[in-house]
Amino acid sequence: MIPMQSRSIDSRGLRRRALLPALLGALLLAVLGQALAFAPLLRATPGYAQAEVAIHGQVFRVDVADTPQKQALGLGGRERLGPHEGMLFVYADRGRPAFWMRGMRIPIDMIWLDNRRVVHIQAEVPPPAPGRDNAQLPTYQPEAPANFVLELAAGRAKAVGLRVGDRVQYRFDVR
Repeated sequence: MIPMQSRSIDSRGLRRRALLPALLGALLLAVLGQALAFAPLLRATPGYAQAEVAIHGQVFRVDVADTPQKQALGLGGRERLGPHEGMLFVYADRGRPAFWMRGMRIPIDMIWLDNRRVVHIQAEVPPPAPGRDNAQLPTYQPEAPANFVLELAAGRAKAVGLRVGDRVQYRFDVR
């Protein structure tokens, strides 16, 4: 048997040793709190497929609105949209799909695409004024046929330098 060596620890040493786990715990809670604050921006919307859209080296993670029901709802009711988030409306046929801001609470950029080419940009479209009747809302429509419409947070098209004629890339079934 080996005798234990006795060592004396003053009360300050005990306090420092007790304080370290408490400080580490507080730091961990602060980091987790920040991560949870951004969690709604990083999660996929239930019921929507996800895709990535690449524009001038910027990648946007988007919900795919590929049914009439999802397209009718669009981004309506959302309180926020992160700088690299959006919605991609997918149409089977080329046309001139018109959009309005019914139910919108945030301003957005609307980008009409013919396959992978930008054909029209409607930048910084504001949400309707409170109490405004749906019949009074303006509609937005491209001049050229399109089969995709990309909605991003207002100002993102300008921030990435997007112009009519630019090409974009898609990656579907992103998890």
